[in-house]
Amino acid sequence: MAPSQRDKWWNGSKELRTTGELVSGGGLAGAVMTILYVVIGMAIWSLVGYGLDRLLGTHWIVWIGVAVGAFGGFYLVYFHMKNGK
Repeated sequence: MAPSQRDKWWNGSKELRTTGELVSGGGLAGAVMTILYVVIGMAIWSLVGYGLDRLLGTHWIVWIGVAVGAFGGFYLVYFHMKNGK
């Protein structure tokens, strides 16, 4: 019989959980993973935008990268929440 989420988290089970399980499980761990998805997505895509700005001599592509990263982070959270349970 598989342990429940409560057994995994509160009773000290050493079983590893995926990021998707943390997000879909909710609570503090899910909130932290949600914030990390969005922040890391924004950081990576803003760096891509910054590189394209430097390459093309523009100053606005970085903001598109930030928006794409934020959208991508929220989409990953939605995807994990939809498929998690």
